[in-house]
Amino acid sequence: MTPRERLLKALGHKEPDRIPIDLGGFASNMQAKAQDELKNYLRIEGQTKIFVRQHAEPDEGLLQKFRVDTRYVRMVPINKTEIQPDNSYYDDFGIKHYKAPLSHYYDVVEYPLANALSVSDLRSYDWPDPSDPRRIAGLKEKAKDLYENTDYAVVADAPKLGVFEMAWLMVGFERFLVELSLDTNFARYLLEKMTEILIGFYNAFLNEVQDYIQVVMVSDDLGTQNSLIISPQMYRSSIKPYQKKLWRFIKEKSNAFLFLHSCGSIRKLIPDFIELGIDALNPVQVSATDMDSKSLKEEFGSQLTFWGGGCDTQRVLPFGTPQEVRDEVIRRINDLSPGGGFVFTQVHNIQPGTPPANVVTMFETALEYGYYNSGWRSHSS
Repeated sequence: MTPRERLLKALGHKEPDRIPIDLGGFASNMQAKAQDELKNYLRIEGQTKIFVRQHAEPDEGLLQKFRVDTRYVRMVPINKTEIQPDNSYYDDFGIKHYKAPLSHYYDVVEYPLANALSVSDLRSYDWPDPSDPRRIAGLKEKAKDLYENTDYAVVADAPKLGVFEMAWLMVGFERFLVELSLDTNFARYLLEKMTEILIGFYNAFLNEVQDYIQVVMVSDDLGTQNSLIISPQMYRSSIKPYQKKLWRFIKEKSNAFLFLHSCGSIRKLIPDFIELGIDALNPVQVSATDMDSKSLKEEFGSQLTFWGGGCDTQRVLPFGTPQEVRDEVIRRINDLSPGGGFVFTQVHNIQPGTPPANVVTMFETALEYGYYNSGWRSHSS
């Protein structure tokens, strides 16, 4: 099967020849330094490119070595400022990002509307223009080339987060949760504005690439290690209606499958995601509370593709032995792959200091045990 056929069959909840392999999404990728470490280990030359927050654009040599079935097209980010001498910059929403000397990432350090007092302050803010043509420069040509001249599955990765995350990034986490719990006009307007802008982003993006893509990514982190960030009741009354509007727009605009990235312990919301049209869930954080891979597959596997969960990135991949990595990958394949509906990738981004031998073991094991007709279930340990 071709990579594209393989992925589409898995997303259709049928067993392809082998489990599709992914590397390169916003949160199923590698940090730039980690990719350099892996490339040095494998003696793969070439400069590592960064597409957001120190996330690496996957090196084509790595993608081919690990027989990755996906390739990505990404909306071009536009920032208000270049990176300053103190290693900070402002993005197009006016959010300040800063990378500390010993940090691997840029973190948010300033919320542009933290001092806003009213809906009037929100209305008068200088919001980004979703139709700025710089955001889509070259995207159509790239997507068309991937679709027509390769047999990879093409995934559309827009650079912004979801309505919940973008809302709190504008005013600060605690402030937004207070406004949300009080059900204020301030919170409702901010969510409406985020939804409007994100629809604008996806409209411009999909106008360029919709004829060539098989999957569209959306993102909204709603979980922590042990629980949801907000209650299911608050989610359903305050966040879900806006996600519904955004995700319905994307589904109606494109025939592509819809992929949601949402970290942490989110099991209680999975039925809501399915109701809203989500086809695939990432990162499947198997180390979080209530996120056991076997029980997730048993409960939701007929309705949802699990795009991730292939290897724990909190303990096993960075700190385990190669044999522990191998055992982990076999366990997750056994849990998540029967009947299709599984795309292999590690739980989250691979971090610097992760032993390259472990990364190689992970992908080699996924390839070895990933063939549906090879009897791999009998090999589980």
